[in-house]
Amino acid sequence: MKLRFLGSAASESIPAIWCECPNCRKAMELGGKNIRRRTSYLIEDHTLVDFGPDANWQMKEFRIDPAKIRRILMTHSHIDHFNPVDLLWRNGEFSRPGRRIGFYANARILSELDRRVREGQMGESAHSLQLDPVEPVPGVPIQDAELTILPVRAAHAPGECALNYLLKNRDESRILIANDTGWWPPESWELLRWRPLEVAVIEISMGIRMPYAEERGTHLGARAAIAFRDKLAELGAVTASTRVVVTHISHHIGVTHEELEEYFKPYGIAVGYDGLELGR
Repeated sequence: MKLRFLGSAASESIPAIWCECPNCRKAMELGGKNIRRRTSYLIEDHTLVDFGPDANWQMKEFRIDPAKIRRILMTHSHIDHFNPVDLLWRNGEFSRPGRRIGFYANARILSELDRRVREGQMGESAHSLQLDPVEPVPGVPIQDAELTILPVRAAHAPGECALNYLLKNRDESRILIANDTGWWPPESWELLRWRPLEVAVIEISMGIRMPYAEERGTHLGARAAIAFRDKLAELGAVTASTRVVVTHISHHIGVTHEELEEYFKPYGIAVGYDGLELGR
């Protein structure tokens, strides 16, 4: 199963707009993998994970054919992951979407999208945008054509049901998307027991420097992300063949892509970047 990173930054992107910090200036100077859009992903050519403020740019930059998109999986409602504005243009008055697509999102996102549709006088709900809304339940698998979607409760965004996702296709290839989470609750860990992963994507929002490297609150630091990987290995989810990649990188961590690679190399963990492709 193919996974493409459409973005690998935390909420401000890198370089962050308006920011004059040394890391943002260095990122602009170095370019390449140091330039990061907000975190999101494309599975094969048919599934988007998150739809943030860079979605329009990402679709064009990576030559994504919107006619092939069958579903969007949303993790949570924070504005770096949920951009309702560019979804509104699916209204038939502004564009001509060729098919309805699934929209998997928690109650807060679905309510906010319906509100935006009404305020924009584009109908009454997400249905007016040729979207079929589904509210995932953590731990309850969803079968959508060839894709099995297992929502996993994340430790993030108090007041809503933030989600990570375990995705499996017909050939039993499994990908874990685990950004925007702290240390999972016990029931989430159990969902991964003896489910070997092809790819595990883990966040490192809080960076590599103490004390934030140990952070396990509503985000993970680098050392916490390594412990997260090790916990998945204990459960039989991460094996010797699993590609483990960190992402959701903030400009506040103060290091370049290359410095992050050097940090994680001894642990056998790769660093995500915009455009990275993994899987078969």
